[in-house]
Amino acid sequence: MRKSITKLFLAALSLLCISGCAGRDVREPEQEIIIGVVTKSRNSEYWMSVNAGMEKAAKERNVKTVILSPDTETDKKIQKKMIQDLLKMQVDALAVSPIDSYDNQDYYAQALEMGIPVYAYDTPIADVEVPYIGIDNETVGYELARVLADKMEHKGNIAIIAGSRQQTSHEKRIAGFEKYMEQEPDIHIEVEKSGYSNLRVSEQEMEEIQANYPNLDGIMTTSAVTALGLAEATRGSGIAIATLDDQEDAIRAVEEGRITVLGAQSGYEIGYETVKYIVNDKKGIKQDREKILDTQILTRENVEDYQNLKK
Repeated sequence: MRKSITKLFLAALSLLCISGCAGRDVREPEQEIIIGVVTKSRNSEYWMSVNAGMEKAAKERNVKTVILSPDTETDKKIQKKMIQDLLKMQVDALAVSPIDSYDNQDYYAQALEMGIPVYAYDTPIADVEVPYIGIDNETVGYELARVLADKMEHKGNIAIIAGSRQQTSHEKRIAGFEKYMEQEPDIHIEVEKSGYSNLRVSEQEMEEIQANYPNLDGIMTTSAVTALGLAEATRGSGIAIATLDDQEDAIRAVEEGRITVLGAQSGYEIGYETVKYIVNDKKGIKQDREKILDTQILTRENVEDYQNLKK
C-alpha cells in the first residue's frame, strides 16, 4: 500500500513539474561565439583602432575575438598561416582583411567544408563571394580627387603613390581618383607608383621622385602612414597631399596643413561593425551582403568640426 502511495506521489510531482515548466524557455545556455580575425598589419594607429572597435563590440555582445596580425601588409605568407591557425581552432566565424584580394580560394574552400563562414572587412575579397564590411573605396577616391583638384585650382601635375594593387581597397581608391581626374583637362597624372601598403615613403625616395618629376603640385596616396612620410619629405614644397584613414596623427596633419584632404575612414567603426555584422548573421538576422560605412572628407576648413563631433 505504501509503495502505491509513493508511486502516486512521484507521478503527481512529475505532472506538476511538466505543467509548471511548459510555459518557460528551458533551452540550454547558448555556447560562446568565437570570431577569428586576421588583420593586415599591427604597425599603425589605424589597425590598433580596428582592433579596439572589434573588442568593444565583442564585449557588448558577449562574444570572443581571437585577433592575429602580421607585422606588415607585405606578410602574405604569414597572414595565410594565421588563417590556417584559426581554422584549426575551429572558430565559429572568420573575418579577414586580405593582403591579397585575389588569392583566397584555398582557405575559403576549407572553411566552407568546416561550416565556418568567412567575412571580408576593410578590404574586399575579389576571388570568392563573401560579405564585406567597410567603405566604398571607389567613391572616396573620387571625392578626394574632386577636393584636391579644387585646392590645386584645377591645374598642375600629380603623382599617385599607392598601396599594393593586389588589395582591392587601394585599387578602387585609385580607380575612383583617376575617374574624376578625367574631367580635369589641366591636371596631369605624371607618375604612379604602387606597393606602399602602410609603408612610409623615405625622404630619399621622395627626393628621387621630385628629381624625376620636378613640377609636382599634388600627390594622392592611399594610406595615411604613407602620406605622413610624404608630408615630412615634402615639407615647405607647397605640394598638396590627399589620403585616407581616420587616425590622430593624420588628422593633426590636416589641422596643421601638412595633409590637404583626408578621407576619414574610421578603423574603430569598421572593427565594431564587423563584429556586429557577424553576430547578427549568426543569429539569422537578415542583412545586405555589403555593409557600407560613411567616410567624411576632411580639410583644414572642416576638421575642427569633425573633431568636436567625435568628442
